[in-house]
Amino acid sequence: TLGETLHARLVSLQQEIALIGEVRGLGAMQAFELVKDRRSKAPAEEETKQVLGHARDRGLLLLSAGTYGNVIRFLMPLSTTQKELALGLDILEESLRLV
Repeated sequence: TLGETLHARLVSLQQEIALIGEVRGLGAMQAFELVKDRRSKAPAEEETKQVLGHARDRGLLLLSAGTYGNVIRFLMPLSTTQKELALGLDILEESLRLV
């Protein structure tokens, strides 16, 4: 259920925010890639750092990954509540929109 909620929200954000390239994963372990341009798929390294900083300032710790550090990974505890997940995703969305 957590994975379905996470995936649906990430895909929805992908439709609205051009910075989000690929969304991938399974269950509670998912990730999305930040790109400068969806056509070229050029890694958005600096933008990823900015998103992580904005989220951290709002109390959400995120993990970057990937060769270029432009992938944001999720692996939440299975005890995470829907309310906690929604709050985290709201902070993530706000951070993405700021960047």
